[in-house]
Amino acid sequence: ASATSCPTSNTKSFAKTRFVADAALAGGAFKRYIYTPASEGKFSKGAHRRVLALAKAAAAGAFVINRLDAAKNAAQANPTLCKLIVAPLASLKASVTGLITKSKSGNLTSSDVAVTSNQLEGFRNAATRGGAGFTDNTNVSV
Repeated sequence: ASATSCPTSNTKSFAKTRFVADAALAGGAFKRYIYTPASEGKFSKGAHRRVLALAKAAAAGAFVINRLDAAKNAAQANPTLCKLIVAPLASLKASVTGLITKSKSGNLTSSDVAVTSNQLEGFRNAATRGGAGFTDNTNVSV
């Protein structure tokens, strides 16, 4: 969002709290169902239960997109977050969308996941600068 489309005061109650909750769920689902299996080689051709891991990654990716959309709505209701979060969030969302497509076709690689993980860290850093730092909630189930 441009500075002109950002509010001058909170337009929703608990905007930062909602943002942190949604961002933590998105980060946790990414780490648990996409990043960790990729690190363990579960997406490699011939890996035990590869198809299951890819299916879980695709479902988790859809959940991550859903929570990123909710986080964006919350961020746009807070003047500070609105200015800092929108660009890194859009980049992360585009990267996760690409991972979903690759997991559905069975072509997801650990290097693809590493790129998205770096974008997640950029998103987390922007949130921290906006006073809404978060920790991944890896207890999420999809």
